[in-house]
Amino acid sequence: MSTPNLTSSNNLTTTYTEQPVSAPEHESNDLTIGFFAIGMAINIIMITAYFIWAYRQWGKSNKKDE
Repeated sequence: MSTPNLTSSNNLTTTYTEQPVSAPEHESNDLTIGFFAIGMAINIIMITAYFIWAYRQWGKSNKKDE
């Protein structure tokens, strides 16, 4: 079995580190708040539409009983 001949030129290594790129703190908070605000608005609209639909269906079922 042969072993490689290690010289000083083979032992040189360079480390390269890259700094992560991130949005500034105030921008990321604004985007998060906007995302949740839109989500909450959609939820409120959907729940309201469901209750309106359910109330109308309930009204239709009461008219059939009479």
